[in-house]
Amino acid sequence: MIITLGDSDLASLAADIPQVIEGDVAAWDEFVFHAEPQLLLLLRRSRTLGPLRHNIDACRAVMISVLERISNDNFHGLRLWVQWANAHPGKDFGDWIRILTMDVARDHMIQMLDAMLPTDDDDRLSITLRMSRELCEYAALWLESTQLHALHRWIGGASLDQIARELRLATALDADKLVRAALARLRRHFAVRNDP
Repeated sequence: MIITLGDSDLASLAADIPQVIEGDVAAWDEFVFHAEPQLLLLLRRSRTLGPLRHNIDACRAVMISVLERISNDNFHGLRLWVQWANAHPGKDFGDWIRILTMDVARDHMIQMLDAMLPTDDDDRLSITLRMSRELCEYAALWLESTQLHALHRWIGGASLDQIARELRLATALDADKLVRAALARLRRHFAVRNDP
């Protein structure tokens, strides 16, 4: 079944929450069954992941993190939803899960970009959380999708040969050039702006 914008109703997921919180495994399975496609749709349409919103693996990684966050510690996250709803009259579960999902997506991008910062002493960049967010936003807006994909895969441990095959590049050297060009652009942009 193809889910369109009109079919996506994150608010309706709240119906299963009382049973899930009480430990009903079947209710959790039902919740996940309905939540997964809706969260994937939300992530694929969101600008928070930048060009990675077109990468189903990146969207799934965030979606899994959201489900883990709300199910950990005996569904502590879902219990927080109940408190949040009481504090925000007029808002529904769809509002809450959208906020949570975008926060997790932002964290995913920040972790990904933090991981690609150089670690050698000659080229170490010291950045704050605020700068991490700026770096994430800049990369999503200004790096070409092939560069961002190459960086994402490189950070994830893919070899340059694998990246070259995925992007249909002639050689691993071409993949290496993409990764280096993306890192150089990020370094140039942030080094110039942060010079004393």
